Amino acid sequence: MSCAGQLRTSDSTTVSTPALKRILVAAEQKKVLEQQVVILNQRISGLELTINDLAEKDTATVGSYERQIALMKDQRIIFENQIKTFEKMVIKERRKRFWTSVAGTLTTGIGVYLYLTK
Repeated sequence: MSCAGQLRTSDSTTVSTPALKRILVAAEQKKVLEQQVVILNQRISGLELTINDLAEKDTATVGSYERQIALMKDQRIIFENQIKTFEKMVIKERRKRFWTSVAGTLTTGIGVYLYLTK
């Protein structure tokens, strides 16, 4: 038997190993970033309570805590932006896999049709 008449198809729904690793790393990083956002929110609320307690005692200490809160809020914004980026990357990868599988199916169908009509 010769292989000349046989069609070679590939499974277009599989994801390459590097792409799969990127997706898994992004998913893990998203979980970590979400946890860090929760922790930062807790720290911010704790420091705000401390500011309220110290507002009458020492204005220098209040300024220090307010700077810490500002830094934490900046970090929170950065983490939330990274989460959005990871979500967009996962959506993009899903679309890519879908259209790759559609193209593979169409190519296989056309190949079978051409093979059978010859």
